[in-house]
Amino acid sequence: MIDFSLDPELIQLRESVYRYAVDNILPIQEKIQLELDSKEEFAWPIWEKFKEFGLLGFPFPEEYGGQGASALATCVAWESLGLATVDGGMVMSLSAHTILCGVPLMTYGTEDQKKRYLTKLASGQMIGCFALTEPHGGSDSIHLKTTATKKGDRWILNGSKTFITNAPIGDLFLVLASTDKSLGSAGITAFLVEKNFKGFYVSRKLEKMGNKLSPTGELAFEDCEVPEENVLGEVNFGFINVVRTIFGWERSVMLSPSVGSAQALLGGLLAYANQRTAFGKPISYFQAIQRKIVDLKVSLEVARSYLYRIAWHIDRGELPFVEASSFKLFWGDAIVQHVYEAIQLMGGWGYMKEFKIEKGYRDVRLITIGGGTSEVQKTIIARAILGLSGKEIE
Repeated sequence: MIDFSLDPELIQLRESVYRYAVDNILPIQEKIQLELDSKEEFAWPIWEKFKEFGLLGFPFPEEYGGQGASALATCVAWESLGLATVDGGMVMSLSAHTILCGVPLMTYGTEDQKKRYLTKLASGQMIGCFALTEPHGGSDSIHLKTTATKKGDRWILNGSKTFITNAPIGDLFLVLASTDKSLGSAGITAFLVEKNFKGFYVSRKLEKMGNKLSPTGELAFEDCEVPEENVLGEVNFGFINVVRTIFGWERSVMLSPSVGSAQALLGGLLAYANQRTAFGKPISYFQAIQRKIVDLKVSLEVARSYLYRIAWHIDRGELPFVEASSFKLFWGDAIVQHVYEAIQLMGGWGYMKEFKIEKGYRDVRLITIGGGTSEVQKTIIARAILGLSGKEIE
């Protein structure tokens, strides 16, 4: 027997997160969002509300200050943030902190590392970042130019990273570096780098098309000294274990806010289509409008079912790597098209900042790029279903 219903606890979680966001985050957001979006500034008051509700360490074990939430529960909570229309950039910063930095730390970290860092991520004493992408490579996560060389009881890192979410405000950086170039992906190691480590600095802040409340920057490592005890997991297993785990979460759970946002968008379009009149009748009577709304509804139902199934696999200790790539490919291309069509449906009003649809389009456009482009996802999926053994693209 297959039961597709959510447990009562998850239904209650969805409602409580949604209600908290509406009552405590949206009143703040309405006052500062547009101004901060134009200035590309981080919304600290919203971050404090994330902290207040326990979202900063949501999936972390309780003994390290977290909520002990499953991947599925995290999906439900993050989806509720999207449904409440919490700023996409702020939720992206939350995900980079909690999922990209925190989840691999809780999965592969030593007891000492968890006590030193995971507790501080959960409490908000530290803001976490994940640093893989490099200026030359983009989606090429294998051929890293950032290197790490062992010297006594320390590792010396040299190189640079770019497009790093939270970099300008970050305290703890999960950095991937090549420790044996001859091994390719099997020669990459993960390091926990604090912002005050010698030889490390944020070189510049980057300006983006969307998600502007989430700061993005470049990192530089010039003979950066990292203590041996700050290696996360095993040497040379940084990609095989750590990055593949991150990709599984990033390409599924991290996208759940956009599923919630799509649900909110659907509700908004239904109301608009029934209220807006043209040629003497509500525009909901026209087939062209109906098709846009129906297409969004169908994609939304498929996305939610697929997303929950992947989270279920993660909670079983599995690594649904190809499934996550498939979901990201489908949903990324779908949601970008649906928000585009939503602007078309609303016409001139959709183009105005007042309705925030144009901001939504700028925000979701990143889904087909970040975490591996749609083109890279197709390569991953093709190799899996064709049984090809190439390792140069993961």
